[in-house]
Amino acid sequence: MKTIQRNHNLSEGFTSEILAREDFSTPNNVLPGMKKALHPGSEIFASLNHWDESNPFMLKNIIIESARMMADADGFVTDQVFSDGHHHLDLPFVSELSKIIGGHHFIVGPSFSKVPAFLQSRLLDELVDHDASGIMYDTRDIDMDDFNALQPLAKLKIHAKKRIVIIPLVRDESQLKELTGSIPFDTVVVDRQT
Repeated sequence: MKTIQRNHNLSEGFTSEILAREDFSTPNNVLPGMKKALHPGSEIFASLNHWDESNPFMLKNIIIESARMMADADGFVTDQVFSDGHHHLDLPFVSELSKIIGGHHFIVGPSFSKVPAFLQSRLLDELVDHDASGIMYDTRDIDMDDFNALQPLAKLKIHAKKRIVIIPLVRDESQLKELTGSIPFDTVVVDRQT
């Protein structure tokens, strides 16, 4: 199982990490390049979320330019691909962002877990069609003993099969062990408190 650490600290080097602030907003644009220089063998993902921008046109342009500026990253994570309260994807934007990201990983962030359960499979299929390589699913506030709370995640994992990676986001190592004891995953993100 691959463990990805959420981190915003240049002095720490992990085998695989997502550079993002605690709210999964975009890190300093120089961090991916500096991380690659300091730790050339590591896998670096960068968040593209800009929560403060309210104008949709400006937001899309900022996300695209952020991806271009952080070209040293191996992949990108963004939550800001949804419209209509997480009921639909902004497909023209997803398509454009996918082209900009190109051969890098394109991962939809942990707010995917806010998509109503009855829509998750459909939106996952749309993301596969636009070359998304992964979907994060926020489990930090889920009781790992509550089967009903874990059921949407388990169904999504079954639906995804080998087409796209479902990546749970956990609080810490103990929650990671609890979750993977119930549902096996190939990749998990640990939300490091920095």
